[in-house]
Amino acid sequence: MDEQIRQIAELIEDMTYDFGSHNMDGVCCENISHGEYRALRTVLRLDKCTMQDVAKSIAVTKSGATRIVRRLEEKKLVHRINDQNDGRVCCVQLSEEGKSLISRLTEEPAKRMAAILSAMTPDMRQILLIGLRAFVETALNQAARGDEQQKSVKVISTTTTKG
Repeated sequence: MDEQIRQIAELIEDMTYDFGSHNMDGVCCENISHGEYRALRTVLRLDKCTMQDVAKSIAVTKSGATRIVRRLEEKKLVHRINDQNDGRVCCVQLSEEGKSLISRLTEEPAKRMAAILSAMTPDMRQILLIGLRAFVETALNQAARGDEQQKSVKVISTTTTKG
């Protein structure tokens, strides 16, 4: 099992690098950081994207997400709008410049991926899809359980220090 874990970890690292959004010099995303790139991708994927969505998706605090979105606004890649149903909620939308940048950044990795996948048999592509979905789902479930465990530990430690 240890050897299998090592092999899987190495493959994931290789895939992340080989299909990432950086160029051959290791530079990410034209004039934005990797965190900003991930935030843009989050905004692209969600119809109604809040700061909390950005924070959760890229694993930063809400204030960290706000700083990233502010930098993206300064670069004219996104804009903020108030939610129509709840004016207290701030949503983030891609500008035309943001849409254009994301399109350029994702086009080349998508072409490379398509070429590789087309060389695989349909059965192997299905096996890959099933395995990747199971891995991501398990990782997300464990992360959610970990968050819940951390919250209950905080509650327990707060109640025991008060008592």
